[in-house]
Amino acid sequence: MKWFNDNYGFRDLLIRTKTQIDYSVFGTSNKVYIGRDDWLFYRSVMDVQKPQIERLLLKESDAVINGTRKLAKALNSKGIKLVIIMTPMKDVYYSSYLPYGIRSLPSPRQVELLEDRFRKMEDIIFIDSSSILREVSKQRNVFHKTDFHWNDPAAFEVAKILVDDLAKQEGKMLPFWTHKLQIEERKSTGGEASFMPIFFPPSENGLFVKQNWIQPPFKYFENLKPFVYIYEAQGDMKNKLQPITVLGDSFFDGMIRSGMWDYFKKVYRANWNSTDLNEILQNLPKDTKYLLLEFTEVDTRPFDALAAKDK
Repeated sequence: MKWFNDNYGFRDLLIRTKTQIDYSVFGTSNKVYIGRDDWLFYRSVMDVQKPQIERLLLKESDAVINGTRKLAKALNSKGIKLVIIMTPMKDVYYSSYLPYGIRSLPSPRQVELLEDRFRKMEDIIFIDSSSILREVSKQRNVFHKTDFHWNDPAAFEVAKILVDDLAKQEGKMLPFWTHKLQIEERKSTGGEASFMPIFFPPSENGLFVKQNWIQPPFKYFENLKPFVYIYEAQGDMKNKLQPITVLGDSFFDGMIRSGMWDYFKKVYRANWNSTDLNEILQNLPKDTKYLLLEFTEVDTRPFDALAAKDK
């Protein structure tokens, strides 16, 4: 059967034709929910991952908070501050574009209750991306219509708050963030649209950050395990924040494209897809001042890792 599937003549053409008809005629796809005005949502996120996180946190929220507190205490004893950014999914802001019939979750969701507990913790720095994006969303889109990710102007706003909060920790004059946001529209087709094997995937006028600042000198090292890259600023260090180690996902890339790393002496970047929290803790650079855990609300790995610290 596998040989037949791989060698059947015109197989790719027939699949694309069928899925194009499903999308263009019936407004449906077996991989992606087609919402109003061509807003796209991964079915796996809505049908599997969000309910899965709801069940996990219903049982493990106390362990996540206790583990976070224990980790923060252990890091603090080494002069390191724990920073957490938990990124919401776009349906949080654009639920009105969801098609009818999608399973609704209890309100408030367990993730929202966990956010409330993170906000009240004094032993961590919690960057409240949900609230930041909610305010920005009143003026412009904060997510791509055809992609899973927030757009770069939204990431810019979160990066700015992060940098200013850390600058406040170091007693620096505020605002410390000096980059000016300039938004440009570009025609784009995101990952959710590309995930549908069709001839003519939907596109959008996406919002992007136009770099209008001068990149300071730096050195850049790749694939120094467990780190994906290490950014090291050069020149005058007086206006730089202390080194930060980041364990994050692809959402963090938007913060980097917004110029976030320009504000740090060093950025040690690791990815949840290639390492885990324990490996990062075992290889934490000695000059690290901040450990940033950045993750989406539907990723079980960070919650499991934090809950494990309570055992």
